[in-house]
Amino acid sequence: MSQKKRGKRFAAKRQMNMKRIRIKIRPGLNRSKKTLTKRIRKRRLLFTRKPHLRRRLHWLKRKGHLLKRRAGNKHVRAFEPRPLIHVPKLQLPEVNHYDPQLANRGTPERPLNILYLVHQFFPDSYTGTEKFVLNMAKAMLSKGHRVKVAAFSGRDPDTFPAADGNVVYHEYDYEGVPVVAYRPRHADPAQSFEIGNPDLTAFADKVIAQEQPDLIHIGHPMRAMEFMQASLGAGVPYMITLTDFWFACPKGIMLHTSGNLCAGPEQGAACLLHCQIPDVQQRLATHIPLLQSARKILSPSLFLASMMKYSLPDLQVEVLSHGINRDPALRNTKVYRRGDRLTLFYGGSLNDHKGVHLILEAMSQIKSNRLRLKIYGSGPAAYTEKLQQMAALDRRVELCGPYAESDLPQIYQHVDVAIVPSVWYENYPLALLEALSYNVPAIVSDAGGMKEKVQNGVNGYTFRLGDARHLAARIRALLANPALLNTFKSNMNTVLIPTIEQEAHAYESIYYSQVT
Repeated sequence: MSQKKRGKRFAAKRQMNMKRIRIKIRPGLNRSKKTLTKRIRKRRLLFTRKPHLRRRLHWLKRKGHLLKRRAGNKHVRAFEPRPLIHVPKLQLPEVNHYDPQLANRGTPERPLNILYLVHQFFPDSYTGTEKFVLNMAKAMLSKGHRVKVAAFSGRDPDTFPAADGNVVYHEYDYEGVPVVAYRPRHADPAQSFEIGNPDLTAFADKVIAQEQPDLIHIGHPMRAMEFMQASLGAGVPYMITLTDFWFACPKGIMLHTSGNLCAGPEQGAACLLHCQIPDVQQRLATHIPLLQSARKILSPSLFLASMMKYSLPDLQVEVLSHGINRDPALRNTKVYRRGDRLTLFYGGSLNDHKGVHLILEAMSQIKSNRLRLKIYGSGPAAYTEKLQQMAALDRRVELCGPYAESDLPQIYQHVDVAIVPSVWYENYPLALLEALSYNVPAIVSDAGGMKEKVQNGVNGYTFRLGDARHLAARIRALLANPALLNTFKSNMNTVLIPTIEQEAHAYESIYYSQVT
């Protein structure tokens, strides 16, 4: 076929498609003429062979506009941006930091017997709260104290070797820490607002009577409310370290069903309106008194403490940061220059509110062979399957599965940027502290407590909460100039992160002050 005939055929096909476009948009005549003109121009780009117009089409796709092109019977859809998350403007109250030097340390006359409570524990679960409890338990053992961890377990009740009435349990050691894992036979207590389950109460009484703790330290109160009631009955003091918003929010993450951030329970009215959760007022009436009965309430994040005090104005809470172990010999010392490849990293639980999908959406907007993404962790089957489907479309993405604490040095030696894209008020994730301790810069969401450790443009980047386009822009900036990472690394020391030993020393002083 001659070039002239091919040109005529192409022109006829384009004219036919333009007629289809006019028919499609004719019902929208109530829209402005300017809007219709823009749509027609955008459609014309799809049927042009002129290079400069093709480049314009490519630019529109990268910007995230929704474009369709007929390819046989298929419709090819470019990236469709999600609506941005609404972040309420809050006037948060001031809270104090705990200072061991100013506090009443008490008299360390003898070793203490400490019982730790947490909603789940190793090896079944290994997120930040569990790591915090494990770190404190091991530190106190090394200081000569006697410790034990009591934790709920979601395993099949038939696999537990022992039972006490309707509660099954299993005792074991994890990294030298004695643990008792328990659960009711028939129900998960977290599924109900009611507390005072007689079987769990009897089990809690039995554990406290056997262990005779001087103090109970609660890492997370979910599924442990009966232990709090039992400790009050036995006259054993307890203290709480807040790691999320569970006392004020039934979900624990202050996130509406729509995906927007919450400004507080408003005595349960907001929970009913935005999340369709009834009877929250009753829950607050039973849970908050147990929270306020704690001898000491601490938070690892300034934002979390302020937000809890904003929701519960009478709450007395102080800030005591989590610690992290740092070995200078294991720091990532890579130096970057223009044109270097970059490997992005996410490590943690794979839950929707952790925002891992945002990284994949951002990757889909960046066409570069110098970029890789490694995702470590596990989570609910439905969300994990969604991530697998998204990752299958991009061969630069690798889902690496769960990881152990011992894997971290090797992982951080082979990655360049950590990403923490949470879509909730993330408070103080240990995954972020781990990255910073290994001298790996981070890109984090700009809400919650993460901004306390990542200063935008100084030792990392922040991006708008839930905005995959903004995250993609941050990644492009690093691809265009990888030497920015050298600056971020040199500024890592501007953010002070305590060691686990310093954190444990502060908690030990609190233990003695509450016991004596």
